[in-house]
Amino acid sequence: MPLFKKKKSKEEEIAERVKAQQEEEIQAVIKARELEFPTSQKAMEAVSSDYAQFLKELQIKPRTFYEKLCAQAEKILKIKLDEKTRRSLQEKIDTSYLSVTPEGVISLSILTLIFGILILLLNFIIFQFDTVFFIFGIALFGGLAYYIYTFPEYYSRVVLLQMSSETVLAILYMIIYMRTNPNLDGAIKFAAQNLPGALGYDLKKLVWDIEVGTYASTDIAVAAYISKWKEINAEFAEALHILRSVAVEPARRELIFHEAMNTILNGTRERSRHYAAGLRMPMMIIDAMGILLPVMGLVLFPIVMLFMADAVKPSFLAFGYDVLLPIGLFIVTTHVLSTRPPTFSAPELSKLKGVPPLGKMRIGKEIVPIWPIAFLFFAPFLIIFLLFGGADNIFIAVTSSAIFILGIALAIGIYCYLDSSQKIAARKAIERIEDEFSVALFQLGNAISGGASLEVALQKTIENTKNLKINEMFVAILTNMQRFGYTFEQAVFDKEIGAIWYYPSRLIESIMHTVIESSKKSISSAAESMMSISEYLKSVHEVKEEINDMLGETVSSMKFLSTFLAPMIAGVTLTMAVIIIRILIRIKEIIPALGLEGSTGMAGGFSLPLGLQAGMLPITPVQFQLVIGFYVIILMVLLGKFINDIQCGEDPIGARSMIAWILIFGATIYLMSWIATYSMFGNSIEALLSPL
Repeated sequence: MPLFKKKKSKEEEIAERVKAQQEEEIQAVIKARELEFPTSQKAMEAVSSDYAQFLKELQIKPRTFYEKLCAQAEKILKIKLDEKTRRSLQEKIDTSYLSVTPEGVISLSILTLIFGILILLLNFIIFQFDTVFFIFGIALFGGLAYYIYTFPEYYSRVVLLQMSSETVLAILYMIIYMRTNPNLDGAIKFAAQNLPGALGYDLKKLVWDIEVGTYASTDIAVAAYISKWKEINAEFAEALHILRSVAVEPARRELIFHEAMNTILNGTRERSRHYAAGLRMPMMIIDAMGILLPVMGLVLFPIVMLFMADAVKPSFLAFGYDVLLPIGLFIVTTHVLSTRPPTFSAPELSKLKGVPPLGKMRIGKEIVPIWPIAFLFFAPFLIIFLLFGGADNIFIAVTSSAIFILGIALAIGIYCYLDSSQKIAARKAIERIEDEFSVALFQLGNAISGGASLEVALQKTIENTKNLKINEMFVAILTNMQRFGYTFEQAVFDKEIGAIWYYPSRLIESIMHTVIESSKKSISSAAESMMSISEYLKSVHEVKEEINDMLGETVSSMKFLSTFLAPMIAGVTLTMAVIIIRILIRIKEIIPALGLEGSTGMAGGFSLPLGLQAGMLPITPVQFQLVIGFYVIILMVLLGKFINDIQCGEDPIGARSMIAWILIFGATIYLMSWIATYSMFGNSIEALLSPL
């Protein structure tokens, strides 16, 4: 062993320093990465193992509260169903992907009805509730049992709607794949890998059925799949049928791709146009029967209760407005949404690093639950209500109870806002880069087709897209190629510093895979793929904007109604009702002075109302305000979800964002409307009543 190490040459020292510097740069890039790693390698694993795991999770482990209740109910109450009922329910369950059995659904429905009747009987015996209230209770629990029974059917419609909203992307993914590999079997697998939602599961099931030999061939399996979709979404079925012809007509491949894409886009556009036109009547029903007339009808309730004191009680008002009416509105809005045509699904956030799950938010590096923050915000409003809710002054008492309602609305609104704001921001960033990607992709393909080398084409694209966010991805690709000597594929998909990991979009990732596969054949083939795919993306974006324009008028009117008009009318209604109650209070006070206490009649045949004969008020102003306030909150939540689902489809994140803004602004307008109208008319009424 030598005593002294051999001295390194100057070239070796420089090489080591360059290598160390590159390692530092790579580590810096890795730390800045926005994606959880690994992504692409795992995404390209065999679909069969994914679907096997999917089946295990789906069939063995109940995921939702409904599924868990059905599993427990089946153990408690064992029922044997006839074959027809069982088959009918099983079809709905299979479509909905619920992990329940027909026996579990029926058992839970029956147990719910039995449990409800027992509770009502005990309350009727112990607390001696009114017979009418008992009948209302039976109707409520009967409706709940029926909802449990029909939930698989309802949820299957939701799942089918979610699937349909992904059909455009599914066809796009298939076309992207088939541009380099004209194989429908592989295209279906590729789409199944890249679609995260219900349609991805459905396509995985198709792949699984092919692999295990359920069908004799892929062509027969696809034909059966097309037949299944004909009644659900004819455009999707037709587009799949068109793509099947690629194998027998390879010379017309480009025309076939364009025809398939146009078929699904035109069908989506036409469905949305008819749906938007047909929304006018349902919107009028929801506006009039569900919102305006019930709110305005509240004014008459104190008078009705005064003359029908024995038959109508304040509890009926609370039960009717805060339970039955919202249920009715929910049923109507659900029916309207069930007819909504497929449009486009929102980008998924599962691959984006640092996005908290629902119910939590990120503060610095920590992910914390949101409900304690919302409760702390609500606490001061609760204290105000407890301190001043029992004040003798009607204005102070009612205002403090309205502030309490505002506190509840703001707490829910802040919860929904904090729960959605970070996710919405991340989603908008993804939507922006996906929208810009078609422009940048066309620029790159156009430069390459003009004879430029790949690096020169990238430089031109970077110069032409300076004002776009997607520009940063092409800068990262060029930097990786120049600084580290990477190939185009390595610069994009290197597992440590690949440029694609900054942009968590399945769409962009899958397109870049296709572009790279095309570039392996020839650079001109890659350029052709880029320009064709950019045209597809542009068409998808145009149809999306058209659909938003079609639904824009309906969405805007519903936003105005729920955010401003409904809460303002509710505030005015509260003022009018409180004035009526105040007049009744004054009449009650002067009855003893007039010597009419206990009288059942007066000269001329006039009779005092039953409520005044008994010396009782039908309802206090604070109680009345609480009934209206809770109804306004429930109304705004239902309308917020309805507006979002009309615009975007089933989307929990978007629904929370919409509900947050409607609650915060709507509840504030409700309080301001009450204060403003009572301040204008309340003092005048008090002045008129004081001499009496």
